[in-house]
Amino acid sequence: MALTPDDLLNKEFPETKFRPGYDKDEVDDFLDEVVVEWRRLTQQNEELTAKVAALEDQLGESPSNLEPDELKDAGLSGYAGTTSIMTGSVDRSADDQEFAPGTRPAQERPSAAESPADATAVSATGVLAMAQKIHDQYVSEAEQTRDAYIAEGEAKRHEYVTEGEQTRDAYIAEGESTRSAYILEGETRRDELISTAEATHAQLLAEAERRRNEIVTEAETRAENVIEEAELTSTRTLNALERKKADLELKVGELTGFERDYRARLKDYIEGQLADLNSRGSIEKEATVG
Repeated sequence: MALTPDDLLNKEFPETKFRPGYDKDEVDDFLDEVVVEWRRLTQQNEELTAKVAALEDQLGESPSNLEPDELKDAGLSGYAGTTSIMTGSVDRSADDQEFAPGTRPAQERPSAAESPADATAVSATGVLAMAQKIHDQYVSEAEQTRDAYIAEGEAKRHEYVTEGEQTRDAYIAEGESTRSAYILEGETRRDELISTAEATHAQLLAEAERRRNEIVTEAETRAENVIEEAELTSTRTLNALERKKADLELKVGELTGFERDYRARLKDYIEGQLADLNSRGSIEKEATVG
């Protein structure tokens, strides 16, 4: 279906669902239709221009190429584009009227006063004049048609060029708007991601701080428990050592008493032995007595 300027003006594209703008496939399909129609009109304009140029060449080379079919059908082929020469005077009556091209009779019945030669001359002259007039009329109509086609082609070309430029500017503006929208959306998305990252970072820091505090608290609790357990163990060890010390002191005291008793008994024994020896006298005396 051929596109019209109203189609380009009133064309509407469906908007996309998840982002601002139009459906890319719809826009591409419509642009393809515009390109096809534009190429068709361009080709038609070139063909019409070629036809007009061919007609101009034919008219320049030989005006007889534009001979109307009416002359050929009337058996007057070859008269178009020729120059008629009056060989005698022709009396035109007061009521002689002009005929539209192609409606004037080729021959008229001569009056009784006219001779056959004059009638033949008048008939031939009228036919030549009519042929020349028809020729001039067709040439004029061809030139007017050519100028009309050229003017129409130029108007169409200018119209489509203007529409194409307007469409191009519209798509450029739409592209700029879409680009700005995407840039704004990207910046907004970037800010959202940065905000989310900062919030996540703060949350992770808070979680890490809380976990660190929990670990420190747990470590301090364990350290206190270890210290208490160590102090309790130390107390138990000290008490055990104190008891052992007391036992050792008791044993030392017992040993000291035993030593003292042993020394006293040993001393008594030695003194008794010495006294016994003293009481027996010396060895020499005993030997003498014996």
